[in-house]
Amino acid sequence: MNTAQRTSTRRQHSRRAFIAMALIVIGLLGVQIARGGTIEVDTFHTGGFYGLDAMGMPTATPDNDMSFQNYFMGHTTVSGFTTPERRAFFAFDLSGVLADGEEIVSMSLVLENVFGGVMANFTDGFEIAKFTSTSSTYDMIADPDGAMVPAIEIFDTFGTGDFYGDIVFDADGPMPGPVEIAMSPDAIMNAMDSIGADSPFMITGMMETYDPAPGIGLEFLFGLTDVVVDFPTGFPVPKLVIETAPVPAPSGLMVLAGAGLIASKRRR
Repeated sequence: MNTAQRTSTRRQHSRRAFIAMALIVIGLLGVQIARGGTIEVDTFHTGGFYGLDAMGMPTATPDNDMSFQNYFMGHTTVSGFTTPERRAFFAFDLSGVLADGEEIVSMSLVLENVFGGVMANFTDGFEIAKFTSTSSTYDMIADPDGAMVPAIEIFDTFGTGDFYGDIVFDADGPMPGPVEIAMSPDAIMNAMDSIGADSPFMITGMMETYDPAPGIGLEFLFGLTDVVVDFPTGFPVPKLVIETAPVPAPSGLMVLAGAGLIASKRRR
């Protein structure tokens, strides 16, 4: 190979190295401008399960069909009958929430605090609703009898899994309206896992400070939250507010270093 041919070959290698570096940088910029943004997802199923009754016996499997749903936590008295403690669940379909190259960076659960929907003893001046994961699957929750799982076992998994968040109600008078509960990193990780598994993302809640005085017929939070999913009533449905963003790309220095290695290899 003569001098002119060697010079031409080196130029071709240099051009290829430059093109390779440009493609890497363009790819990096393409990832960085992925859409991201805020997405709101309504629950498609919410309801609750009851604990043991006053005699220490499990109650009947609750009816959590789509015709009527309510996510109150605690207990209430209706027509002279006082219910056992109730804990709530919320199911979300997150399919399609993330685009390629995106991740969830923050997430909040938004519920409605109805006027008159908080009746509690406020023994220490406050009440707390806590939200967690559950080891019970959505299929078990939606149809315990079909899954052959006792309802009390499902109840026991509500509010007792990975910590997702909580909200404190002050005895001075919680204001009616929407309340937003910031979700923890565990909640975000589990939401991402549910997307990968194409399964519903579950949140469960309990009245963490549940401690009714003897003979008290009312001890609950989020009462009067009647949500009808099949035939919407206009009452605000529980929802997740999700912030998404592109998955962080390698730094510019790493990209340039990689391009330099390619160029160096081609020169050699």
